[in-house]
Amino acid sequence: MTKPIYLIAATVLMVGPALADPLLDKMRAQSKDGPIYAYEMIYATKGVTAVGQVDPSQPEGQRIQIASPLEVDWSDGFRDGLNEMEASADGDIWCLDFSENVPDDASLQAQTETSATYTFTPLPDADADKTEKKMMRKVDGEITLAKADGAILGFSMVLPKPYKPMLVAKIKQFDMQVTCARAPDGRTYVEGFDMLISGSAMMQSFNETISQRITALLEPVG
Repeated sequence: MTKPIYLIAATVLMVGPALADPLLDKMRAQSKDGPIYAYEMIYATKGVTAVGQVDPSQPEGQRIQIASPLEVDWSDGFRDGLNEMEASADGDIWCLDFSENVPDDASLQAQTETSATYTFTPLPDADADKTEKKMMRKVDGEITLAKADGAILGFSMVLPKPYKPMLVAKIKQFDMQVTCARAPDGRTYVEGFDMLISGSAMMQSFNETISQRITALLEPVG
């Protein structure tokens, strides 16, 4: 017996796509357009804590000025990390970048009068390799948005249990936490970034921690 039209229509609606979340739409409508800022920062890794300034308007190799420790006290690992920072210190410090990791089906978990927090399985970055894409499917993501304009206030990715990306490697812990603050023009930037990753590869253990803080935004430089 043929189903009545209204029952068919109801079934289609029930299995159809979920309605878009207006706050997620606000987040995606945000813009990174605006001035480029120089900033003061603290960078810590492998037992070294550095204090300095970053000026993205300078040519690569001259963007980061370290006030402490003195260069004679730099380890090879610290120097390598500094070179990586130099290459990426182009002024793109905006939390909006993390919106690309948030799928449309992110689930609202908590809210206050001014913010809302969602959980989700993160989308991989556009340039992620096969191994990174597989790991993303194992990670729990969380994002907090300002209700007023959809600006990102916080972002995290955590591996809930150990994961073996390949036979000779195991990731025991992965925890990335980002806190965001408002720039004078209203955009939110990465004020704090903390990452921990530990595990083993080829029978060798590894344990890496990185902590970065933007302690002050300076005058716009571009």
